[in-house]
Amino acid sequence: KLRAYQAWTGMDRKKITENAPEATRKYTAIKDRLIMKDIQDWDLDRIEAYIEKINPDCVVIDQADKVQIAGQYNAGHERLRELYRRLRETAKRYECALLAVSQASAEADGKTRLTYTMMEGSKIGKAAESDLILGLGRHSGDNEDNQPDTTRFITVSKNKLSGWHGTIVCNIEPEVSRYVA
Repeated sequence: KLRAYQAWTGMDRKKITENAPEATRKYTAIKDRLIMKDIQDWDLDRIEAYIEKINPDCVVIDQADKVQIAGQYNAGHERLRELYRRLRETAKRYECALLAVSQASAEADGKTRLTYTMMEGSKIGKAAESDLILGLGRHSGDNEDNQPDTTRFITVSKNKLSGWHGTIVCNIEPEVSRYVA
């Protein structure tokens, strides 16, 4: 929730602490439109029931690969393909944007342009079932002056929505959890 406060208000942790009333006043503008829920032990059926109940415009599932689904699978990548297929069907059924956050594989470490082939745990199944895939890359270390490198690379490696593929170079402002051009 702190990151949401930071990103929305543009205030870092220290400023939020020093001026909590101002941060709360600013955050109030979105507070009622943003639900954050710990769903660590939920399976996909329970997630779908919750989506049906609250009728959201957008759902973000962090660590989506860990969501449990019923069924028997011969390998982990088969389970992931089915999970992502069901997530896509859920988004269509309930007419909401569904963003599934996944880790990159070890192959992506230190790379700037991450493509769908670098997603953890999937041969091609997750990519086949997804409409849009963004890879977030970065340089492998700090700048030559030992300052953190805040450059980030957002690579669109699959896009059924508009067909555009490419990389956008931007910076992260870690103190307020924002990517900026």
